[in-house]
Amino acid sequence: MKKHACRWALLLLSAVLLVCYIVPMWSLTIPVAAYDATADKQEVKKMEDELAALRDSSSIASKAYKEALAAYKQTEADIAAAEQLKITLDKEILALETEIEKTQELLTTYNTQLEYYAGAVVEKQAEIDERYAVFIDRVRINYEDSFTSYLEIVLSSDSFSDLLYRVDIIASLLDYDKRVLAALDRSKNELSQMQADYQVLQYNAQQTLDALAEKMPQLEEKRLQNEQLIFQLEADFVKLKETRDATAEEKARIEQQIKYKEAQVAAAEAEIERKIKEAEERARLANYVGGALAWPCDLKHNVITSYFVRRVNPIYGYYENHNGIDIPLPYGSAVTAANAGTVIVSEYHYSYGYYVVIDHGGGISTLYGHNSKLLVAVGDQVTKGQQIAKAGSTGYSTGSHIHFCVRENGVHVDPLGYVNQP
Repeated sequence: MKKHACRWALLLLSAVLLVCYIVPMWSLTIPVAAYDATADKQEVKKMEDELAALRDSSSIASKAYKEALAAYKQTEADIAAAEQLKITLDKEILALETEIEKTQELLTTYNTQLEYYAGAVVEKQAEIDERYAVFIDRVRINYEDSFTSYLEIVLSSDSFSDLLYRVDIIASLLDYDKRVLAALDRSKNELSQMQADYQVLQYNAQQTLDALAEKMPQLEEKRLQNEQLIFQLEADFVKLKETRDATAEEKARIEQQIKYKEAQVAAAEAEIERKIKEAEERARLANYVGGALAWPCDLKHNVITSYFVRRVNPIYGYYENHNGIDIPLPYGSAVTAANAGTVIVSEYHYSYGYYVVIDHGGGISTLYGHNSKLLVAVGDQVTKGQQIAKAGSTGYSTGSHIHFCVRENGVHVDPLGYVNQP
């Protein structure tokens, strides 16, 4: 019996060694604890929501700052315009005061001239009246005694030439009186005309003075309003400067918070990435599940629109290293596991959208991004070809497709080195 037992034990040991020799070691799967990023992702999502709220607040603060700055600059310009208007009004008032002063002086001159010409006309009229009375008396006497006078002139004349001389003297006297009266009359008329002209000038000067006097209160009112406007604008300017400074400080404060929160998000995502790499490193130490990777969807969808190359980002336009391949798929189409393995990530990411990462052991993992719906959870064991998600266009995406990545020991590699395009 002991011999039979030993024989069976040797046969069993030989069988085990034979199996171990026939079956490659990399085909064995050593269960590895998957990293559950759910809690960390929720924390990142919370921080991203806070970051989004801060960016909204930053947008509001920036708008408030721009409005405050615009109002500040407008008031500054209004003050400059009001001060320029004040200078203009002061010049106008000074010019008006000068014009009023000159017009008053001119009016005084006109009044003095009018008084002078009024007196001169009266004097000239008195002289005319006096000379006219003398002339009338002489004419009357000559008329009444004309015969005697003329006879005396004839009889008293020594000769005919003396007679003519005496007659000529008489005629000259009469003509002289006539010319004197005519000259006095002309002088009176000239004085009267000058008086009339100066009355017109006096009237015009008075009208001008009245108009200027009426305009002065209007300018004074404008100047008063302008001074009140400047006072109000300067008060507003102080308040607007305070508002501008306050909004600038608030804008700067929020921007600082955004930078801090962005650093927090980046650090949290880096920590998640570190943990994923640690999980992948642990998985790398385990053996690969074996077999080639399968196409991650129905084979009829075999077009690749973007390869594992350096390209221009289709959304932002900058150059980037595309870390996978893009396979267009109708919305809701089945996304399948490229190989068996453990789900180590099943979450939403702002760039990948809804995505899944499957660890296949041996440091090999695959990523499936931009899905519309996830059908597996962290820790799930999946088989090759199993549907894990539905295609979509979540995250940074320009259309419904799979973003398929392969990572080897935490480093992105060309998926076409592991999977054949149908």
